Amino acid sequence: MVGIGLAHTGLTFGVMSQPASAPQPLAPNLVAAALCGVVTIAYAGSFGGLVFGGPLEPFVGRAVIAALVSSVIVLPILAWRSSFFFSLGGPDSNPAAILAFTLAAVSSEILQGAKAAPSQLVPTALMSLFFSATACGLILFALGRLGWGRYVRYIPHPVVGGFLAGSGYLLVAGSWKMLSGQALSPGNLGLLADVHPLAWSTVVIVAAALLVLTRMVRHFLTIPLILVGAMVLFHGARLAWGIDLATARQAGLLLAPLQVGDWTHVGNFPYGDVRWDLLMLHAKDFGAMTMVAVITILLNTTSLELATNVDGNADQELKAIGLANILVGLSGGMVAVNSFNRSMLNLKAGANSRWSARFCALVVLGVVLLAPGLIGLMPKPVLTGLILFLGLGLLMTWVLESRLKMPLSDYLIVLAILGIVAALGMGPGVVLGLVTACVSFVFTLSKSPTIRHSFSLLDRRSNVERPAQQGEILRAQGSAMRGFALQGFLFFGTTSRLLDEVRAVLSETRFVLLDFRLVHGVDGSSTVALKKLRMLCAEAGITLILSGMSTSVESVLRLGGVEADGAKLRMFPDIDHALEWCEDQMIAAALPHAELVAALAGILTAEEVAYLVAHFERIDVAQDAPLIKQGESSDSMFIIEQGRVSVYLRLGDGVNSGGRRLRLRTFTLGTVVGEMGLYTGAPRAADVVADEPTRAIKLGGAQVAALEKRMPDLANKLHRFVVRSLAQRLAGANAQLNALS
Repeated sequence: MVGIGLAHTGLTFGVMSQPASAPQPLAPNLVAAALCGVVTIAYAGSFGGLVFGGPLEPFVGRAVIAALVSSVIVLPILAWRSSFFFSLGGPDSNPAAILAFTLAAVSSEILQGAKAAPSQLVPTALMSLFFSATACGLILFALGRLGWGRYVRYIPHPVVGGFLAGSGYLLVAGSWKMLSGQALSPGNLGLLADVHPLAWSTVVIVAAALLVLTRMVRHFLTIPLILVGAMVLFHGARLAWGIDLATARQAGLLLAPLQVGDWTHVGNFPYGDVRWDLLMLHAKDFGAMTMVAVITILLNTTSLELATNVDGNADQELKAIGLANILVGLSGGMVAVNSFNRSMLNLKAGANSRWSARFCALVVLGVVLLAPGLIGLMPKPVLTGLILFLGLGLLMTWVLESRLKMPLSDYLIVLAILGIVAALGMGPGVVLGLVTACVSFVFTLSKSPTIRHSFSLLDRRSNVERPAQQGEILRAQGSAMRGFALQGFLFFGTTSRLLDEVRAVLSETRFVLLDFRLVHGVDGSSTVALKKLRMLCAEAGITLILSGMSTSVESVLRLGGVEADGAKLRMFPDIDHALEWCEDQMIAAALPHAELVAALAGILTAEEVAYLVAHFERIDVAQDAPLIKQGESSDSMFIIEQGRVSVYLRLGDGVNSGGRRLRLRTFTLGTVVGEMGLYTGAPRAADVVADEPTRAIKLGGAQVAALEKRMPDLANKLHRFVVRSLAQRLAGANAQLNALS
């Protein structure tokens, strides 16, 4: 990838913001377009020579035309749709490296097959370019349209590094093939002696100069000046060597003059000569190329954001480049992506609007139509040196420099993917990378804690207010309920550890509560673990309780056979109701026949309770009937003598509430409710509704005042009872907040 590859060679740029919407002068855009046009043509020649190597080398002009067509189409579309006004693009190193590998295999199969047909060679190779561009474009556009660009960012860093290192190797191998005409292998290194000295020396000098100077001189003109200077020096050396243009072309030192008439597209293509079976056979390579293209686009987008402080839109870039590639494939071009360094060159050379990219396209098109002979003056060794530089830059970044920045385990993943790419090609390398990414994701996710925190009734209670006697029972037996607040995504890598932690406490437990409020999702394997846990609890006489499940989570569990049975597995909509049920079970077992006198023991004597019952109003409330209504005036409080009430807050205003309400707290036998109305006289802040037939003792303000005069000791006890209830309520709220934090 040119963008990322060169970005890691040391080229950095200052912060640059997008120009204002006011009209900008066109002159700087013309200068930037002229400079970028020269570089674009040089890259087109390089990548054209890379993809049409070996048996295809005599037809390299057609590949160069395809690369130029790509540039002419991509540049104006990026100017139209890119989120960066200075964005440039075209054929690039990573996709070109995979195309070169694929076309080399296709060429070999055509020429060495049982029914060798050389006439099928060029049509099949060109169709590979067109088909891959169109298919890649459709996938890129779909990813951007669906908004999936962000998901590619989740690919682990070492996997991306492995892809790029593998691309670097393919570029180095491609540059060797451009130079020697043979595939890179230890046995072919001797072929260098048969290469013209001017060729191999130019390749080495250009690659070395680019590698060294781009790290020493951090200027946007470094690469263009090296390329132009190398071309001038090459022709000077050619003349000094006494080699004329015709001899140089015959020796393979120069590109052949561009023949515009060789332009092939879907409208004039010899479809009957295409080996469609080979295209389908190598579809996996096209898939690998698309994967690498997506990574290239998103990494270049991120690099441009960081270098210029301009916000980019990854999905918008995918859609723009996807649309461009669809048109490129139909027009006879090769896969193109956005380019980091060409875009930064455009910006630093003076581009101040989207017109620069449009003018650049016109420059390239003008050279193709008006001066195609200039292409024939481009030295192939200089272009080969550029390819070698790109490959060595990626290898240095991800094989040498990354070792200082990565843990050993991540670095070994990079080397493993590189080794697979070198031995078997990019297709298997991408497969290994994706498998590695999945395994890495599962391993990382399995290490994240599934249990956010554990608790018992000793440190967490429901919102039910209970009398002191029942509170003592819960404090004494609270450890018999063990709760676990779960989080994240439950799957086979996390539920097994959950099962181990729960199993460790089964021997001393009556209830096991699993709260799913913070669980985002579950897979089918988690239901297996929960069914096993239900079986273990049933064998130990323990009730398993599930609370706070979302509709989607509950649906998956139900499909897996995890459903409430009313006996050993219960489900509740939230943890508050689940805790309330556990508390009720413990209290019912300890106090099968609770009475008000017993509930208030330790606070009031039996005689004092009898006095309250006899001298204050007793109110009976039917189930679901209000004891207190939100908004009404207040001057009294209530002690629950029988039954249970809950405090509900209406959500929204009276008209738009839609009957929605939130349960704040529940009060049972021996508790006090509505006391704030007695002490402050403020309107009621919430509804208090009977959950079951309830009887309450109403203590009005006047009656309490009379009690204070007539029986001050009882009145003081009553006030202390209220204060203690408020203190316990506050302590319970603090404990709940601590549990949620």
